[in-house]
Amino acid sequence: MDKKYIVTISREFGCGAREIARNLASELGVHMYDKDLVDLAAARAGVNTDLFKKTDEIVVNKNFSTLFKEFGYGSTAAFYSDRAIDAQAEVIRDLANKPESCIMFGRCADYVLREYDDTIDFFLYAPESYRVRHIAEGYQLNLTESAKLIKRVDRQRHNYYKYVTGENRGNRYSKTMLLDVEAFGVDGCVEMMKQAIEYIINK
Repeated sequence: MDKKYIVTISREFGCGAREIARNLASELGVHMYDKDLVDLAAARAGVNTDLFKKTDEIVVNKNFSTLFKEFGYGSTAAFYSDRAIDAQAEVIRDLANKPESCIMFGRCADYVLREYDDTIDFFLYAPESYRVRHIAEGYQLNLTESAKLIKRVDRQRHNYYKYVTGENRGNRYSKTMLLDVEAFGVDGCVEMMKQAIEYIINK
């Protein structure tokens, strides 16, 4: 694909979206910005980088409370400061203005880049039962703990997205395509996203 494009990927917690995003980036041969955005935004905002990193680490064999803190992006006041929000938006736009195509994972990138013409916005989701099993197996939780974690993290991320954008993060009108990960699987989602990107940039 010679034409530049920017893919943004939003998701429900526990549907396996990060694996899909990484596989898509590998298939397309483009860079995926994920934790990179955290580091760059934290540095620009002058916020302790460790504070941002701790909310994004995926650590096995941790208890429920620790996992919630590590997954709960937007769980502290530092995330809601104008300085942090503005810095994150600036970093996203700076990366989007580069000549190379890329994938941006989370961080309200779909909203920040809503006026860009070369963006393709995906939202990945799955039924709760699928997500509960996925998180329970991946992080050695029982099903009750997994369901509780998913509910809390989804609520926290929704609140953060709503605060920054004024919109619901799963709003279909602001997305190019919504995909059910349980229905299509990781490989199926990657393939459908690739085809959608090719269709859009070549039409």
